[in-house]
Amino acid sequence: MADGPTPEQQADYLVRRLEQTIRDNRTVRGMSFATWQAIAREEIVNALRDAERRRAAADRQAAVGLVVAAAALVTIGFWGAVVAVDHAWGGAAALASLGAGLALFVVVAQWAVRRAVAGWARSTRAERLVRIEDLDRRIKRMEQALQKKADRLKERMEEVGDL
Repeated sequence: MADGPTPEQQADYLVRRLEQTIRDNRTVRGMSFATWQAIAREEIVNALRDAERRRAAADRQAAVGLVVAAAALVTIGFWGAVVAVDHAWGGAAALASLGAGLALFVVVAQWAVRRAVAGWARSTRAERLVRIEDLDRRIKRMEQALQKKADRLKERMEEVGDL
């Protein structure tokens, strides 16, 4: 779940999506409550499924890491014991220990890289959400300014129409 959006970001995103959907489907009478409920339900279900998918992927990665780490440590321990008991198997023990150590290193390196990429993606997503919020504010200000201008023009036209 570390690579996913925070609950607050997800909620903000859902609210924006619902607001945009309502605006896009707006008619003279407005959107029916049943339609709004269906859209809201679909968006929430999608968000929950995404969260479950991310959690399952994180659990799977942790399980693979633990299994490889355990196998590497057992292999290293076994061959270390063989070498301690009988020096004749030293070369085979060294190769097996090297292989187990490399497997452990690859898993740890992969975990570190995924963590770094997830952190980068998280910061990029946060920056994108900040830009979206800023754009939303600017659009709303522009809508208000245009509405005021339209009202002023309407008043002017009424004044000119009276002449």
